[in-house]
Amino acid sequence: MGERSVIAFFRTERRAKEAVEQLKAQGFETVDLSRFSFSPREDGSDLDNPIAEPPSALSTVTGAPVSGRDAGVLKAADNYSSGMADGSDEFGAEDLSVTVVTDEARFEEAEEILKQMGGRL
Repeated sequence: MGERSVIAFFRTERRAKEAVEQLKAQGFETVDLSRFSFSPREDGSDLDNPIAEPPSALSTVTGAPVSGRDAGVLKAADNYSSGMADGSDEFGAEDLSVTVVTDEARFEEAEEILKQMGGRL
């Protein structure tokens, strides 16, 4: 049988860690918890000066550290920079992922555990 991967996204580190613990307790061996960012993690020392030059992106005006135009566009598109939040009562990005590698026979079991722990597949 081939291996399959299941990836679920979480908003809080606590819930993601609980999911990892639950999966390992159920005998899943290959489980990974990762945090990622929607924008590059580069040096923000060259921030735009809105008085001396036009800002490269909305996010530079709000104080978000960016290192160039592309990173600024990504930051400005974020709900928290642009002010265009969807009105949801959930706060924070789903910037944590839990990945499980398992065989075909236990794939649905892994999916179910991740859903029960609050992950979005």
